[in-house]
Amino acid sequence: MSISYSQPLDVAWRRMKSVLFQPFDAGRWLVLGFTAWLAELAGGYPGGASRQIRISEHWDPDLATDLFSVAGARARDFFENPWAYLVGGMVLVLGLLFYLLVLWISSRGRFMFLDNLVHHRTEVKSPWNTYASQGDSLFLWQVGYSVVVLVVMGSLAAAAMLFFFPVALVENPPLAATLPLAIVAGTAGFMVVVALVYIEFFLAQFVVPIMYRHRIPATEAWRRFLTIFRENPGPFVLFGLLYLGILLVGGALYLAGGLLTCCLGLVLLALPYLGTVLLLPLLTFGRYLSLDFLGQFGDDYRLLDPMASLPEHPYDEGPDESGQVQGNGTVVGPQDIGQDPGPDQPGSQDG
Repeated sequence: MSISYSQPLDVAWRRMKSVLFQPFDAGRWLVLGFTAWLAELAGGYPGGASRQIRISEHWDPDLATDLFSVAGARARDFFENPWAYLVGGMVLVLGLLFYLLVLWISSRGRFMFLDNLVHHRTEVKSPWNTYASQGDSLFLWQVGYSVVVLVVMGSLAAAAMLFFFPVALVENPPLAATLPLAIVAGTAGFMVVVALVYIEFFLAQFVVPIMYRHRIPATEAWRRFLTIFRENPGPFVLFGLLYLGILLVGGALYLAGGLLTCCLGLVLLALPYLGTVLLLPLLTFGRYLSLDFLGQFGDDYRLLDPMASLPEHPYDEGPDESGQVQGNGTVVGPQDIGQDPGPDQPGSQDG
């Protein structure tokens, strides 16, 4: 099977321009941006609540020691009160419930944003209800996956502590003893992080579309995806690197634009929802790119109709006498127009 990277790039770019700029509609951006914001609500993308913490180059170690000592003393004083454990427990429970709520909404939002892009429309209520089962299945899978990740990471951390504990007891241990241990631990940690990042990437970019395409739960979608992944691991891994490169280039362009506006653009990008609306070109292009790449593996994985090559100026020739020109320049005659399936009709589905 010949897998192309350039064709999905070209087609996804033209799909993004068609949806967002042909013509430009501020109302469409606001509604589509809302579904994109819901989709990325738990993903940590720009436009959410993530913040970068920077440490000054002139950080005073003595001042840091004093601050940690004071903080530790305040913490001990706080937990000497029996009510502190009850308050702390309530805060943890409320924080967990809030996280689960955000994750559930985000799981539904992924299908809302995907459905709107597949159908070139801006719906909120219809995809929220239509793909409720798939959204809930995705939510439950992510909860179970989070528990597994916590157990695995906790076990690795405990193993690392036991592994390094004998070395830590030795005063001024030789480099020959510590360096191999550091290399092994660093390599293992790097491999685990890469694996976790790819799992999240495959889930968002391929498993969710397969769930949408076939109306199946997350575990079944993973089974279908792993079937084609085992046959084509290289193309999927390379696509992940390509996607990362696109995000880096896109982020650099947004950063440059923010600096050119005297940092006003950066402030707007940091705002919840509004930042996602401004990032719509990048998010839409990325979503279409993964869909067009996935569609190369067969009809069972194709959500979008093929997009024919369009002339640079599609309106130069004009419509023929019996047809009318669509927004993308395609000539449609009366004989091609059928009954509208309605806004609730799902996209290309099985059965």
